[in-house]
Amino acid sequence: MKLASFGFAVCAALAACGTPTPTPPSVASGAAAQINSIRQQANLPAVRRSAVLDAAAQAHADDMATRGFFSHRGSNGSTAGARVTAAGYRWCRVAENISRGQSGPASAIEGWRRSPGHYRNMINSDMRDFGLANAGTYWVMVLAGNRC
Repeated sequence: MKLASFGFAVCAALAACGTPTPTPPSVASGAAAQINSIRQQANLPAVRRSAVLDAAAQAHADDMATRGFFSHRGSNGSTAGARVTAAGYRWCRVAENISRGQSGPASAIEGWRRSPGHYRNMINSDMRDFGLANAGTYWVMVLAGNRC
């Protein structure tokens, strides 16, 4: 209980928990172009940037950076799907790519392109929208589709 109270106090003091910082439009535009180039090479339609998915990605990036862990499972046990739902996106398919240590969004996306599992997420034909965020050296991309 004391640990939970401490965590709340830290979040309140930093004003970082629950108030995600949106991905700057220039970063999101460049990321969208890079992701959609990858999708175009696979003969897939473009994905659109979603502010709701940006918020879900930012919340997870902030959580990992603040608490110093690296996992698809949040510090509270949440999954990518639960975080996307909590952000307000109604989804049928959801995928999450995470990375740590890249210098910018282009290198994070290129790293995911070179990883078979992450690449599959980016070229999944069910995905229609994406969000991208970073906190420190942590990068999170959330892809989702709401057509069942």
